[in-house]
Amino acid sequence: MRTKEGNIHNRHKTSYSKQAEEVIRISDIVLEILDARFIKESRIPEMEDEVKKQGKVLIHVVNKSDLLSNKKPNMEGLSNPIFVSTKTKNGIKKLRERIKILASKVKNYGRVHVGVIGYPNTGKSSLLNVLARTDAAPVSSEPGFTKGLRKIRLAKGILLLDAPGIIPMNENLFGEDQKKHGMLGIKSPDNVKDPDMVVHEIMKLNPRKLEKHYGIFERGDVEILLEKLGRKWNMLKKKGEIDSEKTARKILREWNAGKIN
Repeated sequence: MRTKEGNIHNRHKTSYSKQAEEVIRISDIVLEILDARFIKESRIPEMEDEVKKQGKVLIHVVNKSDLLSNKKPNMEGLSNPIFVSTKTKNGIKKLRERIKILASKVKNYGRVHVGVIGYPNTGKSSLLNVLARTDAAPVSSEPGFTKGLRKIRLAKGILLLDAPGIIPMNENLFGEDQKKHGMLGIKSPDNVKDPDMVVHEIMKLNPRKLEKHYGIFERGDVEILLEKLGRKWNMLKKKGEIDSEKTARKILREWNAGKIN
């Protein structure tokens, strides 16, 4: 039985997917924005299939590269991948040049559309601003900030099309997918169920990263991390117990804001 809240989320997912499909239909080139820390998890296969089905050019833009650890990222299956950072501007010039080269090969050169798709909070709006050298796309670290389609001029004859972030229809906002949604920042940390489990997943996929950032030796144990940070941040319940949930949510806020690298 679906709850009223579940129906609302499903309507949003349907609406956003339809907008993304429309962006793909209009576009000659499609940029799928990925999170460098979770390349595989931030890909949207159903949208990639739609791009291929319509014969459009796909570029995988791997954003937040400044937050990468020393481990080599998995590039398997990526199409024309380019690593960028909207924070340091690394890779932006290369991406802009790649778009212009591919645009020059489009049949209707002179009015080329470049669609931008991806999960919420992967940095789409920030990337649009940096690419176009303007503040045309409002930016926020709050998931789902972009509410409608935007058209932004990249260069003469080249328009960028931005749609709200996509949550695939087959993903459950209240089930196992919540871990991925928490890691990617799709859901606000305040609304993530079991935030300690999400922090644990981040620790598994990024060994020693949180340990190094917070200067805590936790041996891969999320309970030790939350215990030590909870005391350090004075996040205590009555009788001096650690508020592990509150502590985990603070970690997720800093993670989503890109403060942990």
